[in-house]
Amino acid sequence: MKIAIAQLNPTIGDLTGNAQQILEAAQEATSQDTRLLLTPELSLCGYPPRDLLLNPSFVALMATSLQQLAQDLPPLLAVLVGTVEPNPKARFTGGKPLFNSIALLEEGKVKQIFHKRLLPTYDVFDEHRYFEPGLESNAFTIDGVRIGVTICEDLWNDEEFWGKRNYQVNPITELATQGVDILVNLSASPYTAGKQQLREAMLHHSAKRYQQPIIYANQVGANDDLIFDGSSVAFNRAGEKVCLLRPFETDLKVLEFDQQRRELASGEAAKIALAPTSLDEEIWSALVLGVRDYSRKCGFQKAVIGLSGGIDSALVAAIATEALGADNVFVKAGGC
Repeated sequence: MKIAIAQLNPTIGDLTGNAQQILEAAQEATSQDTRLLLTPELSLCGYPPRDLLLNPSFVALMATSLQQLAQDLPPLLAVLVGTVEPNPKARFTGGKPLFNSIALLEEGKVKQIFHKRLLPTYDVFDEHRYFEPGLESNAFTIDGVRIGVTICEDLWNDEEFWGKRNYQVNPITELATQGVDILVNLSASPYTAGKQQLREAMLHHSAKRYQQPIIYANQVGANDDLIFDGSSVAFNRAGEKVCLLRPFETDLKVLEFDQQRRELASGEAAKIALAPTSLDEEIWSALVLGVRDYSRKCGFQKAVIGLSGGIDSALVAAIATEALGADNVFVKAGGC
């Protein structure tokens, strides 16, 4: 069975544009005989949507967009799409009004909805402001393959790797003991310097500990003050990396899951993208992406930069030129 990872760059609140990205990825995946397509956390609305989620009309429009997307997708392709779902018990229990969710779309319908269980509320995250945590393990079966579904933080609670638990439950442990064949994690994990090495160490550990293949699909792009590096990756049961998508770019790659061996096929050279060769190159790529996406998503095409003659303004000019193109950057030199 072929499983595709779509590393997408959504714009916050652009439901039409984001749905079109998912549809185009689905069409590309279908051309490669893919059975299941993975998209990142909240791929329909973009992450983080923040107080847009407090607008009932936006939430309702997202539900309508999800239904329309289900009808537009290739009928023989199953797609996991990040969205939100209203919490029907909120008004009676005092809980939060929404769930951070993944929808399984297939045959023109929303077949199942899965809820994120661990909600980060630290650093740049504030998910308890909007979401109710899910209470049940998330899994579904497709063509005889049992797939365990987790959403971002659900993966980051392995007491063996971290030395402690930050939450009472470990969704990965629960799914592994329930006999799933493969684990998928749909994520919107922001970039920090060197973070990919930490992610890969954690995924390697979990794959080996539970003897489960793991596919991690991450968002890419910049939204306001956050940069997402993508760097989606997959590990086989032995903890070996078999696929890495291009960092700081949109990308799509197709993996082969051997149903008899319950294993991901070994990585080919084409499926392991070249990562930055140094921390400086990685940070440079992040800064360029941040400037490019902030400008593009806000509708800016050109920039004017005041040069002091020092290294700081020279670096800013270099980043802007790489992000926007030399013809779109204008400089004004001035003395101090």
